[in-house]
Amino acid sequence: MHNPAWRPARLQTERLASIQHHFIDRHPVVHSATKPRATHTLPVHMAVTACHPANALQPHYLVAALTRQLNTQASAVAQSTDWQLEAIPPGHGATNGGQGLILVFATANLEGVRLAYGCIKNLSARGSRRFGVLFSGASDGDIARRCQDRLASGVRQFLGIRVSQLGHLSAPGPDFSADLARLAGEVQRLWEAHSTHNQLEVTHT
Repeated sequence: MHNPAWRPARLQTERLASIQHHFIDRHPVVHSATKPRATHTLPVHMAVTACHPANALQPHYLVAALTRQLNTQASAVAQSTDWQLEAIPPGHGATNGGQGLILVFATANLEGVRLAYGCIKNLSARGSRRFGVLFSGASDGDIARRCQDRLASGVRQFLGIRVSQLGHLSAPGPDFSADLARLAGEVQRLWEAHSTHNQLEVTHT
């Protein structure tokens, strides 16, 4: 026989048991193991002349547009990557310890070639060896190719460096989006190739 004094407590216990399902989450929280995002910082060294054509691709526009395109393409293939491009004025040193890819943006004329060569020479003296070079401002394709060939030949002959030629990118126009996408794809490919090369060097040291 139950003690009558226990009845209120027993009723309270029974009531809690009858309503406890209201406080139970039938869909337990699953904590997603999201892969941490990697940040790729790409320095863009400027070899832009004082007479850089007004109708050529401008440095600030290149940095903004290429950053946006690289991040768009990374998201499209579900890469956990944030691209950050950093514009470096002439005469400044490398910001990535000389181990990563460096992009050089140059005016497509003789003075631009000289500036780009001087930039690469100074950076290579500090340990940088991996360069991609992009030109803008040429009035036709022949001038752009001559600038690319002259720079690549000089850097190879006198500095022992083979630069990656990223071509010529004109100011925004009908083909700019496609050209920018191709440039971003090439930058991504070079970055991955250099990263793999660095990992192999570390493995063999």
